[in-house]
Amino acid sequence: EMQRSLVGSEMCIRDRDMTVAEFIVNKIVEYGVTDVFGIPGGVVLDFLYTIDGRDGINAHLSYNEQAAAYEACGYAQCNHSLGVAYATRGPGVTNLITGIADAYSDSIPVVFITAHADKVVENLTRFDKDQELNIVDMVKNITKYAVAIDDIETVQFEIDQALKLAMEGRKGPVLLDISSKLWNKELVDHNFSESNKKIIELENNDKIILEIANEIKAANRPLMLIGDGIQQTGTQRYIKEFSEKTNMPIVSSRGAQDVAADCENYFGYIGSHGIRYANFIFEKSDMILALGNRMSFPIESESYRKTMNGKKVIRVDIDEKELQRTVGNESKKKIDLKIVLPDLTKNSIGIQCERQWLEICRCLKQELAEEDNNIVVSNLVNIFRKLKGDEILVSDVGNHEFWVSRGYELAQISNRILYSKTFGTLGNAVGKAIGAYYREKKRVVCFIGDQGIQLNIQELQLIAQERIPIAIVIINNNSSGMIMDRERQKYGEHLVHTTQESGYGAPDFKMIADAYRIEYLKATQITKKETDIIVNQKQPILLELMIDKDMKLEPNLPKGETMQKMIPNLEHDRFEMLNKL
Repeated sequence: EMQRSLVGSEMCIRDRDMTVAEFIVNKIVEYGVTDVFGIPGGVVLDFLYTIDGRDGINAHLSYNEQAAAYEACGYAQCNHSLGVAYATRGPGVTNLITGIADAYSDSIPVVFITAHADKVVENLTRFDKDQELNIVDMVKNITKYAVAIDDIETVQFEIDQALKLAMEGRKGPVLLDISSKLWNKELVDHNFSESNKKIIELENNDKIILEIANEIKAANRPLMLIGDGIQQTGTQRYIKEFSEKTNMPIVSSRGAQDVAADCENYFGYIGSHGIRYANFIFEKSDMILALGNRMSFPIESESYRKTMNGKKVIRVDIDEKELQRTVGNESKKKIDLKIVLPDLTKNSIGIQCERQWLEICRCLKQELAEEDNNIVVSNLVNIFRKLKGDEILVSDVGNHEFWVSRGYELAQISNRILYSKTFGTLGNAVGKAIGAYYREKKRVVCFIGDQGIQLNIQELQLIAQERIPIAIVIINNNSSGMIMDRERQKYGEHLVHTTQESGYGAPDFKMIADAYRIEYLKATQITKKETDIIVNQKQPILLELMIDKDMKLEPNLPKGETMQKMIPNLEHDRFEMLNKL
C-alpha cells in the first residue's frame, strides 16, 4: 500500500514498510544528493549499506572524517545545493567539527549524519559508555539545527525539519545524531503534515524597494558591494542586469569575486589585501549598497572609520541576526534578495547613475591593473588564461590564496572558485576539490600550500583510487609563509616553526605523488607545457610550483590608513592624480 503526502512543496510517494535508513536516504536523494562522503563505523553501517543498495546515490570512502566534511562542503558550495557527510560515533564525530564550523561560517547547506548506540545520560561520570558523547551540545552553536533522535515517532519530523532548515533562508549545516537501534525499524504510520512548514513573512516589500531606489537616486557615486549571498540566492543575473541598466559599478568581498566576474562594471574585490583599484573605488564612493554581503569589517579600526566617514550604507539582508550589527550611517532593509533584486532590475529606468562616475572607475582600473603583479601571480595568470571556462577552481588558506585571488582578477576569468572565506580552515582545499568534482563532474584545479596539503594529504588516496581529474598545484615556498610574515612584523628575524631553520618541514612531494600513483610535475615557472597538461587532464596530477620563501604578500593596507593608501606606495604625483579623480 502506498501513501501520498505533501512535504514542503514537493509531492512524495512512500512505502508503508520503509525503514528509517531508507527514509533518510530517499529524502536526501529527493534533495538532489548523488554523492555522500564518510568513513564506515559500527553504528552507521546500516545507513551505508542502504546507500549502497540504492540507485542514484553513491558513498565515497574518505580517509579522515574532517576531509569528509570538507568534501560535503565542496559538493554543496558549488551551487549551494545540499551536501551530506556521515561519521561514526566518538572520534568520528569530533573529527567532523572543523568542517561543520566551516559550513556554518560560509552558510553552506550540509547535513552531517552521525549515530550513537546508547543514549547519552547526564550524570556525574565523565563517560558513561565508550565513544558516546553529547555531540548535539558540542555543535549547537555552529549549526542551524542539531538533534539526537532516539524515538521512532520523531524520526520523520526531525529529518524533514533538518533538511528544510539547511536549505531555507540563510543556508547552513544541520546535524542528525540517530540511534543505531532505529536504522532498520519500519516507519509504518506516516503522519505527514504541513503544520511545521515555516513561512517567512516579509511585510512592506514594495515600500522597502522604493526606499532603496530613492536612496540610490540621492547618491552621487553609488557602489554595489556584493557577497556570496548572491550565489546562495541564485540572483547573479539580476546583479549584472541591474548594473548594466543603471551604470552602477560593483565591487565584492574577495571570496565572492566569481559572482559578477563576467560583468564589465565589476571592478574587483576590496580589503586589506584587496585589488588596489577596487579599494580606490570603494574609498571614492559616497553610498554603499550591500547585497549578500555581511560587511564584516573591523568597525572599531581607524582605517574603517576613516574610509566610511560620510558614506551612506544600505544593508539588505534576510537574517535579522546580521542586521543587529551596526556599521555606521546605515539604512537596514530586512528583505529577501530574491524579491528585491528582480524588482529593482525591472524598475531600474528611474535609477540612473552618473556616467562620469563609471568612467572614473574604468580609468582607475586601467591605470592600476598591472600595479601589484609578481612572479607567482604571473605564473597563476598563465594557468588561468588557458582554462577552457568550465573548470572549477578551489583555493586553500595562506599567502598563496591571495595570489590566486589576484591572478584570477588579472586574468579576467569567471570560473567558479571556492574558498574557506570566513573560518579560514587550513587544509580544506583537497577535500572541497573532491566534493566539487562529484557535484559538477567537471575538471577541478586545486591550489594549496606546502603546509596546507599536509593536513589532509591522505585524501590523495581517494583521488587516486577513483581517478578523479583534479590538478593539485602546490605553491611551495618551503615555509609557513603567512605566519612567518606575522612573526617578522612582531619579533623581527626570531622565527619559530615557520621555516626549515626554525622547525618547519615539508616532505618530498614527488615521492608522495609516486606513493599515491599520481602524475607529478615540478616547475619554477609555468610554461605552455604545464598549462596544456593542467587544462587537458583526465587523470589526477600534482604540480609543485617552487617559489622563494621570502616572497612578500603585497599590496597591503597599513593600520590607520584609508583604503586606497596601500603599500608599496604609488609614486606621489601619480597617487595624487588618481586620488583627485
